Amino acid sequence: MNILIVDDQSSVLNGILSGVDFPALDIDRVFTANDASKAKEIIQTEDIQILLSDIEMPGENGLSLNRWVAENYTSIIRILLTSHASFEYAKESIKLGCFDYIVQPAPYHEIEDAIRRAVSKLLTDRQNASYNSLEQLNSIVFNLFSSNLSNRNQSLESLNRMGYMLKGGSNIQAVITEIYPYIESSSFSDLEIFRILLDCARKNLAEPGIYPLVCCNRYKQFVLLLYCSDKSLNALTSDRFEAFYKEICAAITSKTACYVTARGQFAALQATIYPAHVCSLNNVSKKPGLYFADQAAAAQETSGLPENVARWSRLLDNEQFDVLEDNIFSYLDYNAALDRLNLETLSEFHQELTKLFFVYSYNHKIDIMSLFTGEYSYNDYMSSFKDVESLKKGISFIKNAIISASASERPKDVIQQAIDYILANLSQDLSVKDVAEHVNFNPEYFSRLFKKETGENIKNYILRVKVDAAKDLLKNPNIPISMVASELGYSNFSHFTQMFRKHESITPSEYQKRFAK
Repeated sequence: MNILIVDDQSSVLNGILSGVDFPALDIDRVFTANDASKAKEIIQTEDIQILLSDIEMPGENGLSLNRWVAENYTSIIRILLTSHASFEYAKESIKLGCFDYIVQPAPYHEIEDAIRRAVSKLLTDRQNASYNSLEQLNSIVFNLFSSNLSNRNQSLESLNRMGYMLKGGSNIQAVITEIYPYIESSSFSDLEIFRILLDCARKNLAEPGIYPLVCCNRYKQFVLLLYCSDKSLNALTSDRFEAFYKEICAAITSKTACYVTARGQFAALQATIYPAHVCSLNNVSKKPGLYFADQAAAAQETSGLPENVARWSRLLDNEQFDVLEDNIFSYLDYNAALDRLNLETLSEFHQELTKLFFVYSYNHKIDIMSLFTGEYSYNDYMSSFKDVESLKKGISFIKNAIISASASERPKDVIQQAIDYILANLSQDLSVKDVAEHVNFNPEYFSRLFKKETGENIKNYILRVKVDAAKDLLKNPNIPISMVASELGYSNFSHFTQMFRKHESITPSEYQKRFAK
């Protein structure tokens, strides 16, 4: 970012140059001029973003210069300097749309503050303009893939109006990019990823006549669409897509997969995209890499599933739950390493496991629907066949839920164990999860069981017994309240006070004084 400083006094110019920390303000270059004529010459030849100008100068003054800039270079942010706090000057600067008005002599930190705010405004305006443009473009490109003909035609018209001359007969090729950390959470915004994809495409897939478009689809994948009106796409070799892929990995993350479609025509866009989409669905192990849809190999057949299911059934009946989980995960990992898994085989595997778990639950009078929670629902489990990690998560969840439900035949013993554990560990910062893990139960299921058996919420129970213990300790006036808090697992004294007052309507110190009386 560049700034131009205009003042007829060399001492003022030198003072600002030495007194203001321009690099810290993200200013790359500082230009100076001692009159309006020289300033105009610099503005016409250099890329100036901020103008810092004196008003009182011989010949053409700063107000006249600002008027000229406002008329011819509207994007330049203008800040005025003056030695006179004149109301007329201030009024004129407002009329000209100046960003700020500083009365000299001003401390350098005041000038720095004005420049810093000007830089911030410029960056924000640029970001917003770019963001709005790409966001709008994303929505338009997204509708090109719609099955609704009206949506596609409307998007095509919008793109043509914006200068993207995409036609039904245009030649196309697409790259579906799947960024695995993005699916869960990402430090990159959509806008940043759009920019990276477009930059990488321009560096590695650029040919005269080839134009890129990008959007994010409903599967949280980024689709780069390349189009041209001639045969320029033929110049895009596999090596160039490899270079494109490597640059994306370097810029975002190596945990990225790119699926390159065959070449086709825009009129058959969906048919061109579909094989790459299937290729991405079949990558159930989420293996990073560059894949060409027209070269995708069929997955090898998994071996020994019926025999393994029979063994897993015996492990489940014998309640060897952890061994069962390890066996299933090993089977998945082994077949994934040999590329034997795709969407179809994983779906079949999921069905066999579901049958296994559901039959066990039926035989042990466990209500299947009671196993699921708000955090992990029945629908979450039933759709967990789409990739290996999701299926592992589903298996772990249903295994733990079955363990918890299987123990429901002895709830009173479990509740007593939990109570004994709480009373023996009042000096710890106990959570519901701690107590549930002690009795080998799912926390959410255990909370419901505790409330059912005792009529009291477990969180309230833990707090209540801590308060009762605190009251006993507070009866001794020689024990400091901070020690009481520490004994009950409260490292934060104010948190202890708030907890005690919530239950007893008075503070610990008030309670101790009252008891002493």
